[in-house]
Amino acid sequence: MSHSIGCFLKQWRKKRRYSQLQLSLELGISSKHVSFIETGRSIPSKEMILKIGNFLFLPMREINRGLYLAGYAPVYRDLPIGHKDLQPVFSAVEKMIENHMPYPALVLNDSWDVLQLNGSAKKLLVDVGYSKHKNLIEALAADTPETSKVLNWHETASALLTRLRLEISISGGSSRLEELEELLALRLLQETNVISDAEGELIQSTRFRVGGKELSFFSIVSQLSTIQDVTVSELKVELMFPVDEVTKNFYL
Repeated sequence: MSHSIGCFLKQWRKKRRYSQLQLSLELGISSKHVSFIETGRSIPSKEMILKIGNFLFLPMREINRGLYLAGYAPVYRDLPIGHKDLQPVFSAVEKMIENHMPYPALVLNDSWDVLQLNGSAKKLLVDVGYSKHKNLIEALAADTPETSKVLNWHETASALLTRLRLEISISGGSSRLEELEELLALRLLQETNVISDAEGELIQSTRFRVGGKELSFFSIVSQLSTIQDVTVSELKVELMFPVDEVTKNFYL
């Protein structure tokens, strides 16, 4: 972890694959100034940190951390989930997932813990045996592919691992995300004899065995990145849609 603003900005510049010269040209400053900031010979202003952070598309949490390292106050709030100022946001999210009925919808935090879910999502998690788990990655990793009600367990786990790694790359990661990534990666290594049947699929779906039928869903995931709060900006709203008529009719 970076302990100086210079090292912090240098690490993020390299992660986003910019040279000092490229960054200086994009920001309209000299490459010498970028070098002085990264080596600690110059302390960037609050405005410069925000300018660099926004250009490098840093998450709000990381921009706040950069400001703290330079001795400035954070600009983004980090309110607890139940705070009254966030009530309009969570009311809108709750309405969103309820309006998605009869199909499943759920709200996840940045660590893939389930925070909210509509009635169909709650029933689906019970039916597949995942309801006792707070975290979806842990639920999937604890499952047994041979007997799982997630019929394409391997493809689903592989897709989630890819998504986890992308989130870690974009956000800078956290000990919790990296722990979940390692858990799922090791679990997949134990299932090397599984043959994928997902090649050639136009829509990557998750298939479940529920009520004697095979249900197939694809998901649209939204994030609340326009809300100027650290925790809320990291939430994911997942809306599940039927891929075929069997799934669609199951919920009618």
